[in-house]
Amino acid sequence: MAPNNSGSSELTRFSIAVPEDLLRAFDAQIARRGDAANRSEAIRDLIRASLVKEDERTPDAEVIGSLTMIYDHHTGDLTRRLDEVQHDYALEIVSTMHVHLDHHNCLEILALKGRGERVYELADRLLGLRGVHHGELTCAATDQSLDL
Repeated sequence: MAPNNSGSSELTRFSIAVPEDLLRAFDAQIARRGDAANRSEAIRDLIRASLVKEDERTPDAEVIGSLTMIYDHHTGDLTRRLDEVQHDYALEIVSTMHVHLDHHNCLEILALKGRGERVYELADRLLGLRGVHHGELTCAATDQSLDL
């Protein structure tokens, strides 16, 4: 469940390290919003959205979906680790598409089908690998429930 965002809880300060160009782009996005948003509120919004998305997971349902990743294949042994994880979830991966974007970056799209718990686990493992710059899982539960 998403936390109460009424502002009734105390604020906790923490620091994060981000590349300067990423921070500039984020600040520009905040400025384009045109409201009273600042970095702190924008970060809180991102955290809330992430928690809501987590609540929408259906681990016990049959799901279909796609996982999109952009990564630098020159990062350590990332390609081997991506393959290793994907082999562990061969039953959930229906199809893959791999696109070379430039000398370093690749786009990979996986079509997925299976029990929600396994599909979400696969996405979490892949997106958590060092060198994966961006990724997004889009899923929908099918009519077939796995609740037996």
